[in-house]
Amino acid sequence: MEFFKGVCSFLAGLAVLYSFLIVVRIILSWIVGFSRMNGWRSGYGYANGNGAGPSGVEKASDVIGRIVDPYLNLFKGITSLRRSRVDFTPVVALIVLNLIQSLLEMVARTGRVSIGVLLAIAVQGLWSSLFAYLFVFLIILLVVRYFLGRSPSYQAQNWINAIDPILDGPVKRVYKLFFRKMVNPDDQKLVLASIVFYLIIFIALKVGVGFLVDFLVSL
Repeated sequence: MEFFKGVCSFLAGLAVLYSFLIVVRIILSWIVGFSRMNGWRSGYGYANGNGAGPSGVEKASDVIGRIVDPYLNLFKGITSLRRSRVDFTPVVALIVLNLIQSLLEMVARTGRVSIGVLLAIAVQGLWSSLFAYLFVFLIILLVVRYFLGRSPSYQAQNWINAIDPILDGPVKRVYKLFFRKMVNPDDQKLVLASIVFYLIIFIALKVGVGFLVDFLVSL
């Protein structure tokens, strides 16, 4: 039994690493696509139509793609999840992978499968495959936006123009909670407050999910 639990723990660790590579692949593909669209060279080494070779980011994306794309391609046939330029199939791929990871972790932890364990897997899988990624993605974007705001360059402004529509809703929520009485609050202070606010919520939810999972496993 201990050997079986060890194997499950090892496979769960591999699933975590693979999920991380998928997220990195998605982010790098966005960066490459956006740099191509804007014809950027500095920082990415890419410009449309100038014969420049692949950038370092593009090369890294291709290397990771060779590892994760065979798995992601299994979900490309779900056409209902592909809308124009937006492809939601990687999200489904991550959800499936995280559910498998949660099952392996629970079996490695308890050595058994029960109703409580299955409920714990559902809760843990929903958190780790959807909400946790959304929070991490939001916090990363806010951090990127904060440092871009410290740079006066033209490229930084291009990135800000692309990121701000995504962050508009979450940042407005923080504004209404903490900055409503201020007239024209500083953008950088508002973004920094948003980073702290969503980071606290993320940690609180992570701890809460952990307690709930422990309770369900003990049933």
